[in-house]
Amino acid sequence: MGEARERRLVFGEDAAGYDAARPSYPAALADTVVALVGAGARAIDVGTGTAKGTRLLAERGLVGVAVEPDPAMAAVAREHLAAHPGWRVDVADFEWWRPEPGDAPADLVSSSQAWHWVHPQVGLWRAHQLLRPGGWLAIWWNFAEPGDDEIEREIAAAYEEHLPGETLFPIIAYEQGSPFDAPVDGVAFEEVSSHLFPWRQRYTTAELRRLLGTHSHHKLLPPEHQERLFDAVCAVVDAHGGVYDFPYVTRLWVGRRG
Repeated sequence: MGEARERRLVFGEDAAGYDAARPSYPAALADTVVALVGAGARAIDVGTGTAKGTRLLAERGLVGVAVEPDPAMAAVAREHLAAHPGWRVDVADFEWWRPEPGDAPADLVSSSQAWHWVHPQVGLWRAHQLLRPGGWLAIWWNFAEPGDDEIEREIAAAYEEHLPGETLFPIIAYEQGSPFDAPVDGVAFEEVSSHLFPWRQRYTTAELRRLLGTHSHHKLLPPEHQERLFDAVCAVVDAHGGVYDFPYVTRLWVGRRG
């Protein structure tokens, strides 16, 4: 990689800012995941970031290990999980992570907003190896679900002018396809299903600017280019009263190890 900034690790450049700006996930999603395995189940959370998704599991009684490749993000995750002594945070790529005795077999392997950074075949193979028979793999992301309101058309126009081909929220490969589609010999997941949780979060102009600064496709822009784009987007929000009700849909995929 040399001195190039690796896209999957740019979030740790401002881990506290990421933690403050990024949204969490619907409570109904966490309830759906926990209902698969039951309170007290053992989990391995992949790409935990600052533990936004992990906290939802911990608050519902799950215990386990959070695996995060970026040391700065892992440090924030440890702070948040300190109130949950059943959790440990390991700094490692999931593909190379070495479990300690008692970590596996797990009842659940989970990943929130991070599985697209994991090698698809290796990730499925490792999850399968780490799960007990009948255990579950649960993967979810927040996606944008823009409508055709005037503010959304104007934001899209700002992107077309300053960053053609991109959108306010980064497009993830699994927005349409399933993370369970990667073919892996000897790996079988059953009862694979997808669940949608639509919701909205209101951002002020300043809050939206902070959110934009946490997205990898923005962070890799030259500073002056980034500022022009952010200025244009925020000018749209200011022109519409200084608030934007961001339309999210959280998509959850689950599959049971055969």
